Amino acid sequence: MEQSLSYTMPMEVHLPAALVRGVLETNQDRLSSHLLVRQDDQVFSLRDATVEDLTGKPIASRTNDYVVYMREVFLIADLSPAGQSQRSGLEGLYRKKNISKVLISVGTYLIQGDVYLLPGGALYDLLLEKNQFIPLTNATILGRPAAPPRTYLINRQKIGFMTAIGDGLVEF
Repeated sequence: MEQSLSYTMPMEVHLPAALVRGVLETNQDRLSSHLLVRQDDQVFSLRDATVEDLTGKPIASRTNDYVVYMREVFLIADLSPAGQSQRSGLEGLYRKKNISKVLISVGTYLIQGDVYLLPGGALYDLLLEKNQFIPLTNATILGRPAAPPRTYLINRQKIGFMTAIGDGLVEF
């Protein structure tokens, strides 16, 4: 039944040379689900998109549709309004996880937020999962203009380091 549904998700994609903001159209109700289901595709498309350089200067373009190569993505920020995705009645399908604070270096970014681990799991386990992107909630990019905490998906292949921040989490 979900295959016939259509969702639009505003997002911000951080790349090595640019920042692209646009809308993803998908049949998944969560960005992380879309990326997991489509990870073998290696690309995704954004419509109604704008692009700016790393200084924040807009780059003029004749199009507003972009194809993004997933391998080059550092971070994807979910710009959807809070609470858009509803899980009521589906709680039994999700595994119980522990929340821990981390600091992650990815490309030119230092980002701090919450990761989710299975009970008894170590931070290192996140790097061994199948998913190309690691979700980080309540996250902020350090040293950037203040923005409200949001959910980011981090390309695990672009991670320089990851460390726990003072909550007793085991790193290895």
